[in-house]
Amino acid sequence: MALALSPSRIVIKLAQAGVKRTTSLFRSAGIGGRDYAGWTQRAEVCARCPLVVVKCGKSYCGRPFLSQIARDEPTEGCGCPIGPKAKDPNEHCPRDEHFSPRATDESGTCNCMWCQSQRTADRA
Repeated sequence: MALALSPSRIVIKLAQAGVKRTTSLFRSAGIGGRDYAGWTQRAEVCARCPLVVVKCGKSYCGRPFLSQIARDEPTEGCGCPIGPKAKDPNEHCPRDEHFSPRATDESGTCNCMWCQSQRTADRA
């Protein structure tokens, strides 16, 4: 189910994607931050997700962003390449375990697939 976006909202989403890509490039070059320490666990969670799309040998959360800018992220994925997204300490999975939008409660606890997986691993 694709959502309709206004032209101004499309420009905002494209600008946000550009900032994320630039941040990822800087981080991979060792500038401005480190990769998230548990990024491999995040990538493993994504590998089991039915939303994963592989295009040109690269895994994406849903269809690649530029091929579908307007989308319902919990059910269609965010369009980000999984590796760089998983490595970014500020990123979260766009969905919870029920394919609903992720949320953060008043205590700051996130219910996204990555955070829930981390809490489950911490309890084990």
